[in-house]
Amino acid sequence: MRILIAAGGTGGHILPAMALAKEIKARNIGKVLFVISSRKQDRDMIVGKGVDFTALPITGLQSKSILSILNFLVRLLAGTIKSMSALLNYRPDIVIGFGGYVSGPVVLAASLAGIRTIIHEQNAYPGRANRILASVVDTIAISFPEAKAHFKGLESKVIFSGNPIREGLKRDEPAKQHEFFNVLVIGGSQGAHKLNIAVPEAISLMEARHKNTLNITHIAGKNEKDMVESAYAQIGVKNRVFSFTEHMARLYNECDFAISRAGAMTVSELLALAIPAILVPYPYAGGHQRFNAAALENIGSGILLDEKDMSSLSMRDAILRLMDKSVLLDMSARAKNIEMPDACRILIKEICK
Repeated sequence: MRILIAAGGTGGHILPAMALAKEIKARNIGKVLFVISSRKQDRDMIVGKGVDFTALPITGLQSKSILSILNFLVRLLAGTIKSMSALLNYRPDIVIGFGGYVSGPVVLAASLAGIRTIIHEQNAYPGRANRILASVVDTIAISFPEAKAHFKGLESKVIFSGNPIREGLKRDEPAKQHEFFNVLVIGGSQGAHKLNIAVPEAISLMEARHKNTLNITHIAGKNEKDMVESAYAQIGVKNRVFSFTEHMARLYNECDFAISRAGAMTVSELLALAIPAILVPYPYAGGHQRFNAAALENIGSGILLDEKDMSSLSMRDAILRLMDKSVLLDMSARAKNIEMPDACRILIKEICK
């Protein structure tokens, strides 16, 4: 079987697609070809991962101006033509789009060519590409039940697959209760400036008795690592600051709770591992992160702080709220009560139909 997977633009699209590709390879289901954008970020995430790929020179819609829209449409047409060429050369049995501007023309071309198509939506609120493609594909896989409401009239196509998460993630039960709190601040590979500022400032407002029980691990991004380290040094709190790490499984396993943006992959991993979290959604890029954060808050395993309303004081109060073992146990238990589907198994079942 020949399987073509289209994903690009952000790690939130590429990482779950990679998780599925690895599972397909491990189960010897078929051959996989990735289609990504020509952006360096996309290439860096896939080069050396043992997956064949091709890149398309496609960009997303930058603004709603006439020129931007025309540029996008021209590139979309060119991308669709090049996608047709890739389909003719590779001749896939099925095409799976994981969202982002790259998947749009590829999945559309596959649909026009009569090739079976699946789109996978990682967020609680579907992205633009998947909303457009939904009417022409054969199957719509969603990661959050809330997403189904945004595919009105297409409910018969929708399956609840969950989100494929990176391999090796496992939450070990702590051997004993400790008297301090390990806090993981996730800014991503590029960092999150608001979190880099707000978290140290929030901790600086705490009484010494609270500061002394904190052990902070902070992924700050390469541009602000030194700044964040300096801020924690001035506060006098135990800390480790990374610009980036490939050891998320270990850091997840060490933490008592997390402070993070609300990207689909991060939220899915926090839920799968039952890690309580303070979530500060990125307010742009369609606002889908707020829907992701709200999903965890509705479950009871997350606290949502809107960036526009967030202050050092509100962040401090949220952290203090989680510095209570009984609260953490309750929030973790609520996450564990949520049925998490085996996303790769469900998607592979659809692929093999």
